This record gives sequence, structure tokens and C-alpha cells, in this order.
Amino acid sequence: MLRTIATPALLVGGLILVVLGNAMDGLALLMAAWFARTAAKARQRQDVLARLIHGLTVGEVMETDPFVVVPQATLDTFVRALDAAEGATVARVMRGDELLGLVGPREIDRVPSGRWPAIHADEAMVATDGLPVRDPGEPLGPAADRLGAWAAPGLPVASDGRQAGILTRLEVGRTLHERAEAGAGRRGRG
Repeated sequence: MLRTIATPALLVGGLILVVLGNAMDGLALLMAAWFARTAAKARQRQDVLARLIHGLTVGEVMETDPFVVVPQATLDTFVRALDAAEGATVARVMRGDELLGLVGPREIDRVPSGRWPAIHADEAMVATDGLPVRDPGEPLGPAADRLGAWAAPGLPVASDGRQAGILTRLEVGRTLHERAEAGAGRRGRG
């Protein structure tokens, strides 16, 4: 309740001070009102995301269809196939059973398409050594927070020491979008 009163009061107070000739203090109050409004909107978005994520696990959202390339594969040999892939948005760069890194849309976009024949997957990838490994049974919220903290297209997911999938930014975003649309559809019919 206090937040809903505070922002308009700051706006009115700031405008009054500006009109009365105290521009600096008035502008300071107007800026405070703007910051309060921005913070309230950010909190509302956070609450919406928390509701959308609630109850989901990493295993329900991770990509399980592996799109695997060898480290020496050049971008031109797999980028178009990755775009056309049904269940994968990230290429896993692997040497045998060892996951070396991930190549996603952001990594591909950093390389001009004319250079794709000269750039190998291991040059474009984000190395997975040091990336936190998630568990399929882990709640999605904390895992998505961890994913957001890393400059990687995804995080490896493993169960009992074996790779189970990749938690990707795109799949998290797609899942949240689908849940938001489904929620909007239910409210529209209700």
C-alpha cells in the first residue's frame, strides 16, 4: 500500500517544488519517483516469472536431443543443420564422451557468416569446464538464476555422473512464454 502512495506523492511533491522555483530538489524527487516506479515494475515482473517457473524442474525444460559436433568441425558444416534441428538449439562440442563446450545462437552470431568455413567449433564454443552442472530434479528457478549468471548458451545437466541434457536459455524462454500464453488463455476464458 505504501508503494502505491509513495510514487504519486513523490511526483506531486517534485512538480510542486519545480513550480515553486526549487528545480534541483524538485528534479531529485521526480527522479526518486521514477526509480520507485521502475523498482515496483521490476518486482512485478519478478513475481510473474516466479509464478511461471513454480513447480518446474530442470529435467522438464532441458534439451535432451543431442546435437553433437566434433571440435574441429567448422561452423559452415553444422550451423544450418542446427537451425533446422527440431529439439536442439545448442550444439554440444564433444570429444568422445567428454563435453568440451557449447555453441549457441549468440556464439554463432559473433562470427560473420563469411568466416564460418574458417572457424572451428572449439574456437566458437563456450567451454564447459567451470560451468556449474545442474541435476534434472533441481527446481528450475535456482537453475535459471545460475544460467543467467553465466555467459553461456546453456548449462550441462547430469544425473548419476552421466550427461542427461543441456539447460538452455532458449528452452527456458520458450517454456516461460508457453506457460504465460496458457495462463492468459485460461484468464480470457474464465
